[in-house]
Amino acid sequence: MKGNIIYFNSEDAAKILGVNGSTIKRWTESGILECIKTAGGHRKFLMTHLASFVEKNKKKHSKVNLFTLESEQDIEISYRILRGDYRFLNKYVLEQSLICNREQIQQVFNGLYLGQYPLHQIYDLIVTPVLHQVGYLWEENKLSVIQEHLASQAIRDCITRLQGIIRIPEHREEKALCLTPSKELHDIPLKMVDHILEARGFTILYTGQLTPVERIEETFATYKPNRLYISSTNMNDRAELQNDINQICDIAHAHNCDVYVGGRSFDVIDFGHQAIRRRLYTFEEVYKY
Repeated sequence: MKGNIIYFNSEDAAKILGVNGSTIKRWTESGILECIKTAGGHRKFLMTHLASFVEKNKKKHSKVNLFTLESEQDIEISYRILRGDYRFLNKYVLEQSLICNREQIQQVFNGLYLGQYPLHQIYDLIVTPVLHQVGYLWEENKLSVIQEHLASQAIRDCITRLQGIIRIPEHREEKALCLTPSKELHDIPLKMVDHILEARGFTILYTGQLTPVERIEETFATYKPNRLYISSTNMNDRAELQNDINQICDIAHAHNCDVYVGGRSFDVIDFGHQAIRRRLYTFEEVYKY
């Protein structure tokens, strides 16, 4: 993170500090905020300029555009978020997940969302690649199974906390049931589907892990969902999984419920049931369809 020197312009500084451009100009002219002036009269700011300002003005200026700034690292993360630097943020979130630093992961997630990045973009371009990298490190024996679980759980916890600031429409007519098959333990992708659908205006019915097929009929009869979303990554017993999916889709079809499926399990099983409207490959597709 301490590589090349980063220079911020006045617009960058204003966004990071949560003020307008005229305030930045006033602060620099009064000497409150240091800067470098180019030969053409443009203001340039170093990380140290902003960090020094934040340190000296914590009580007067504790709120910023994305999150509270307390260190140069905070300023750099804010800058990377404003620039949409996903390559940097992926690496950073992965590093923080491996040491279970939920506070720093949360800072990135919240900062991106408050910075007006679409929820599906955060999940497609940050969360999904990081989870895949954690899984890859485990497969390569570079992480123990406990380390893999700790890193994944840290990310899951931050996704759950992010839901607390997601803007949810007041008027919600349609219901979406989100579930996994009976032997599925991984429901992080399904939780992200939950968030996106709720932000779209759906009332969410979420069963999570290990949904028993024999109880699904009564769920449909009681709650009458308009849509069903199934997520599965477990490919240990394809025949059993196929049977689960077929039974679930039969029930959904009998209740006039459209089914959407996603996850790598559908690479190896059939998803041609008449109730299935679409296989979803990205969270952007969850947002669009």
